[in-house]
Amino acid sequence: MTPLNWILVGLIVVMTIVGFFFFFSGNKNDNQSNTGGKSKSDVVTPLKIQAYERLVLYLERIRFSVLVKRVFMPGMSRTDLQFALIQSVQDELEHNLAQRLYVSEPTWFNIIIVRDTVLKSINTAFNDNPNADAATMAQSIASMDNSLIDKAVIAIKKEFNTI
Repeated sequence: MTPLNWILVGLIVVMTIVGFFFFFSGNKNDNQSNTGGKSKSDVVTPLKIQAYERLVLYLERIRFSVLVKRVFMPGMSRTDLQFALIQSVQDELEHNLAQRLYVSEPTWFNIIIVRDTVLKSINTAFNDNPNADAATMAQSIASMDNSLIDKAVIAIKKEFNTI
């Protein structure tokens, strides 16, 4: 092969590589435009709304009266009741951990403070009433108030209204 042939083969190879590069980089842009022209905010906004909904639902589910109604069963021991209440609060949060991606840090921090306060209140109620049976404890806890839940719901609503 002559040097001219080598140069022609080299040019053909380089042009083929450049052509493939432009062809495939053009397809990436076509795929992005095939998403219906949705921007990142168009995709994220519904997920944020869902996160706010789920976190409000979490807060409502750990409200003492709702929590006790869902967990307490006649015949439970007080130890079983305490464990079930604590487990339910923790499990509910674990099911909603991914929502942290879509809310602000202060809002997530409020959720964690509410959870910790609920857990502390449950443990305190059981420690303060060592001789009470499970039914009495269920009534006592169900009647407790946690205004932090209401404050956290209000904070979520305020953040929701900014989107």
